[in-house]
Amino acid sequence: MGVTRNVFVDREVELKLLDRAWRERPGFLVLYGRRRTGKTRLVLEWCRRSGNPFVYYHATPAKHEVNLRELARAVEEQLMVKGFSKIRYSTIDSLLENLSYRVRDAVIVLDEYTYWARSSPEVSGELQRFIDHSLGDTGFLVIVVGSLVGVMYREVLGGGAPLYGRARYKVKLGELDPWYIPLFYSDKSLEDTVRLYSLLGGTPYYHQIASRINGTVSKIVVELFLEDHAPLRDEVIFLLREEFREPTVYYSILKAVARGANTVSKISDYTGIHRQHLPKYLAILRDLGFICYEKPLFSKKGYYYVKDKVMNTWFSLIEPLISQSARLPPSKVDEKIRKGVEEITGKVFEEVALKYIEYLARENRISYDEIGRFIHKGVEIDIVAINHRRKQVHLFEVKWSDIDSVEAERIARSLYRKALNIPLEYEYKAHIIARSYQGKPLDNAIIHTLKDMPFHKTYENSRD
Repeated sequence: MGVTRNVFVDREVELKLLDRAWRERPGFLVLYGRRRTGKTRLVLEWCRRSGNPFVYYHATPAKHEVNLRELARAVEEQLMVKGFSKIRYSTIDSLLENLSYRVRDAVIVLDEYTYWARSSPEVSGELQRFIDHSLGDTGFLVIVVGSLVGVMYREVLGGGAPLYGRARYKVKLGELDPWYIPLFYSDKSLEDTVRLYSLLGGTPYYHQIASRINGTVSKIVVELFLEDHAPLRDEVIFLLREEFREPTVYYSILKAVARGANTVSKISDYTGIHRQHLPKYLAILRDLGFICYEKPLFSKKGYYYVKDKVMNTWFSLIEPLISQSARLPPSKVDEKIRKGVEEITGKVFEEVALKYIEYLARENRISYDEIGRFIHKGVEIDIVAINHRRKQVHLFEVKWSDIDSVEAERIARSLYRKALNIPLEYEYKAHIIARSYQGKPLDNAIIHTLKDMPFHKTYENSRD
């Protein structure tokens, strides 16, 4: 599904789940995830498509009485309940209970609920009372939407939270897979859409902005991040301030990890934060999806990396450039941007390759029960997929480059040599995932390129 720019893209699984929740009402559903992933767009798209009566209210960080009054006004206007806002409500449960006497079936969407809960913590207890004592007698589907993931865990999802265990469905809306990114761009090559995915991730909002900028990927980077009033220039700082009252420590840790400090010891050395204090900060950043901890196969130790792509782009490319761009000629800035984009894309392309392997498994073209990076005494294999039942191992080298048959033969032989370090007496098969390939098929390796990946048909269809 989906076409370019501002048209709704994908989310078929979530739309079907919302349909199911409506059929099974009364019920309580939680939709959460980081900012910009399209939560509001999803729920409004579903409400409009379904034709169900609904009230949508975007909460604000205002006093409790203000949010209650504005919610009552939204009910009156959207559900056409005459005189509903003239009543003064002191709690949200009294408001919703009164609504249940006037309206039988409705979707109640409380968007950015975390703003309300942060400024008025009592709202969660009041909503709990309504769910426990009154919701079952209504035809309501109550949907709470939140972007402040930490607040969502404290107020709704975590053990001990007032609303813990009340939601029949909990939907964490993640980013779009890379296969959908070409749908945002009608004028970009497939290679450039992979570059833009590497820089911006699968967050729809970022690509909607980027798609309005004509020109090269470098020009998009400049207009998104580097200009004085660029729309994403303060995005990382804004995201951290939204989640944390004191974002300085988290900013420092993210910067350290993006610059290559990938263990607790290295992060401590870079930031000056004592090693004993780091695990709690790292755990929070992992829960929020800002960083990730990866443990290679057959290894007891792992390493951290910045998972959020806009944050990675900021710390790896943009922040170092900001202080330089004012004194460098435009040609030099462009050169640095292009080099940085290729470095970032080269790393993220391994993630794209991993998603491609998952796609191959869903298509029954490959089978494995364990997958990951292999690192042992200086020997590294990008991706190893192991099928223990069949005693098969698939070895993947990932290259963000255009290769020929000579290069492919060299890579295949290298993979089989490296495989001698894997402690398994299994059958081995080499795979090469490259940007493109010129040459004949190899006898000792399978070659995959961008054209083999599942966004290719989507990319072509977007131009029909």
